[in-house]
Amino acid sequence: MYKIYKIDPINLTDKEAGNLYLINKNIVKKYNLLGLFKDINSYKDLFLSTFNEIDNELFVLKKDSLICGILNCIKSADWSGKEQYKLSVSLCDSIIDESMLKSIDELVQEKLNRHGELAVVTYNNELEKLVKKHTSKVNLKANYYTLKKEDIDIDLINKSIKEFEARNADLSIKYTNIISDEHIQQYCDLFMETMEDMTDVNEDGYVPFVITPEKQRQINSSNKENNITHHCYMIFNSNNEMIAKSNVRVSNNNPRFPYQFMIGVKRQYRGRSLGKWLYASMYKRLFESVDFEKVLVCHHPENKPAINISEWIGYKFNYLETIHILYK
Repeated sequence: MYKIYKIDPINLTDKEAGNLYLINKNIVKKYNLLGLFKDINSYKDLFLSTFNEIDNELFVLKKDSLICGILNCIKSADWSGKEQYKLSVSLCDSIIDESMLKSIDELVQEKLNRHGELAVVTYNNELEKLVKKHTSKVNLKANYYTLKKEDIDIDLINKSIKEFEARNADLSIKYTNIISDEHIQQYCDLFMETMEDMTDVNEDGYVPFVITPEKQRQINSSNKENNITHHCYMIFNSNNEMIAKSNVRVSNNNPRFPYQFMIGVKRQYRGRSLGKWLYASMYKRLFESVDFEKVLVCHHPENKPAINISEWIGYKFNYLETIHILYK
């Protein structure tokens, strides 16, 4: 018989916190997630402490006395800024039976009754049966890939950069660590053009992300305040028009897991391997200047061009994450 229990992080004993940390390590191994927490102290400081806030709740799924999963419900916002409650479900077992689903669904129903709608985060489609019991839409579907530093072939990268430079003599590539006012409008325009063409838009619950110069300036300020470096490579044509870009975010406080995001090429310049040129330039810089373990990137499963570029540089698939929006 499965049952879900709410956890109060403030009143956990050291033994109870240690058990949760070990369960988290098992979950990381099962789904091939990033191992964000190096030890029990970082687990307490970076994870458990977030549930001291009134709108964030932590739960465990138990069968008798055995913990079979960790669930958390947090108050957040979708890409449009709309308030959203998000329930993430991570299970220890590979075998999921009706009794387990029933227990999880009771919590889902409770949150739906309270909030009217609920974003449910699942991995590798393992809760599809539960989701189908509800009125729902797919908000986001993403394959997550990681690239280990030792898997970067720096000789291939150096060779490729020379080839791309020779092949694209009519273009120039530039690096920046902040989106300045000189380039901010073009950056935002290219960002939005890329978003329009992404396969993510085919999902029935997709919410578009909108970037504006003012919003990007806010991101610039936030990066500075939080000691984050925004690595950006941009390609320009002879008219100084930005026609491609690639971005990686690195936390300088903890550079273990940089995040690659929003590679984009203007429509009329696609098919010239500019994505590979951007990746080669970016990962040469990261390899030489950042002490990281793995870089993380995510792509919609049907975004084959982006997936092909990531696999070309050495990325390997880790897991599928799906966010379903459930309605009361």
